[in-house]
Amino acid sequence: MVSLVVVRRNPSPTTLTLRSIRSLTSLRSVPRHASPQLRLSGRAAFCLATPLIMGLLVGQRSYGTLVALGALWAVSQDGLDRWRNRAPRMLGVAFAGGPGIGIGAFFVSHIGATWALVLLFGAVAVVAGLIEASLWATQGMYLLLGAILGGGLRFTGHIGQAALCVGVGALFVYFVAALTDRRSRRADQRICIANAFDALAQILEAIDSEALNHARSRAVVIIDAAQDVVGTKRLPSDDEGVAIHQCFIVALQLGELGSYLVSKGERVEGAVTTALHEVARSVRERSSINAVAQLNGLADRFTASLTTESRQLIASALRCPDRATLVANVPFRSTIHRLPMWDRLRFAVLLAGAIVVATLIAHAIDGPRGYWLPTTVAFIFRPDLGPVMRRAISRIVGTLAGVGIAALIAWAGNQQVSLIVLCCAMAAAVPWAAQRSHALTVMVFTPIIFVFIGVLGPDQSLFGPRIIDTAIGAALVLSIDYALWLHAPSLRPRQQLEQVGLATRSYEATTWRSDPVTRHSRRRNALRAVTRARSAIRLASVEPHLFHETGARYLSQLNEYIEAIDEHTVQLIESRGTLPD
Repeated sequence: MVSLVVVRRNPSPTTLTLRSIRSLTSLRSVPRHASPQLRLSGRAAFCLATPLIMGLLVGQRSYGTLVALGALWAVSQDGLDRWRNRAPRMLGVAFAGGPGIGIGAFFVSHIGATWALVLLFGAVAVVAGLIEASLWATQGMYLLLGAILGGGLRFTGHIGQAALCVGVGALFVYFVAALTDRRSRRADQRICIANAFDALAQILEAIDSEALNHARSRAVVIIDAAQDVVGTKRLPSDDEGVAIHQCFIVALQLGELGSYLVSKGERVEGAVTTALHEVARSVRERSSINAVAQLNGLADRFTASLTTESRQLIASALRCPDRATLVANVPFRSTIHRLPMWDRLRFAVLLAGAIVVATLIAHAIDGPRGYWLPTTVAFIFRPDLGPVMRRAISRIVGTLAGVGIAALIAWAGNQQVSLIVLCCAMAAAVPWAAQRSHALTVMVFTPIIFVFIGVLGPDQSLFGPRIIDTAIGAALVLSIDYALWLHAPSLRPRQQLEQVGLATRSYEATTWRSDPVTRHSRRRNALRAVTRARSAIRLASVEPHLFHETGARYLSQLNEYIEAIDEHTVQLIESRGTLPD
């Protein structure tokens, strides 16, 4: 069986030339005006390469690998959303993953009995499950993963150092992200705003055409991304930041206008969509300050020049709010849906049971160092479980693909430079894969983990046993789902329809006097609730637990809520004949 343990050898650090080090660690190769996704990938590769190379240069590959492990976990929590959302996730990896490894390794070094380790994993799983189900998914998951890896890899005699290294790796990603975010934040915000104007122009172009549904779905995603990147809770003090917020408000107003025009079946003149594309180009290539002046000029021009009945609505939607209005608006705080305490306790108990069974099976198959199987269960078993089968299959497919990539590198000789390049390439692909599918994410993670295990883990075959463990873990989760149904009761169709009703009534409480951010966010919450309910109804047709909750009655209620949402949007716009500034 091919193994990656070749990396245990001690080649001279000079085998890595200075040119190789510079090519792996430098971010200068990333274009200045690169997309946010490209900058994110560059940051991920840099953060993973640095501890690996430093570990080789100072002759401490094991410690460098542990720091890289913490960095890898933190990279998986990085993204393009607002810093106040990302920062707690990355800090959660540092302050949950590191202590988790310390707890697992310390426990097995003092009490090596299998029954004691099973009890430990079960107890940690209960705590981690409660944390995960309470909207702290990162902290809960990495506390559990850390405990499992610490109990499996043990780190005898180096427990404190191992836990510290993982925490340092995560903090390294946090500080790099904080520094680079400060420099690239404005560029990312402008790109997202420009994409929003292009998407809104495509909606207006697609009215009364077959491309309308696709254009609207795409616009919702893009505007959501813009709000995540721009933020709406605090107004920046610099002129460019204020202008970005003004452009964002215009995008929200145009989104409302698009719904109104679609409901009326009224097309707009080509000059409007052309102007929106020009505004997008101005935001992307020049500045948001120029775009604000351009939008206000368009509002004045279209008031007099457009011949459509909705020219006043279009002109008002294009007019930017002044700075005083932005300051006066009450920041919108989206309503976060938390699982009821009973659902959280239920999830924690089920997770603990699954981890205990997985640990017993792993010790029977792989011995006292069996950790891959319970780790697989921890990844598949999540509080937001819906399509459990899809997640389990994605885990197996991703592991198979990742094993294939790692096997090719091992077959090529496990050269030090090749292994580091592989880790950097896979880390750079993490942001791209995470946006597309769970299977792709697993595929890019698995080769990195195999390289790390080759340095840290026991001298045993890695490929075949890991595939078997993944398949057993997936089968275990599916069996528990079939017998006990992992889906939380509060996420079932009837409960989801109740949530749609609450979100719809919250949106109907807005008036034309409500600020655009609040109106748009509540409308989006209602539409998201509709999407969740539709998914729950569709899932009910394949869940044996939910056969009694399928049928036209639920779909009929859902359609009534959708009509109520669209009708209120039209009423908001027609209440004054113009959109509010």
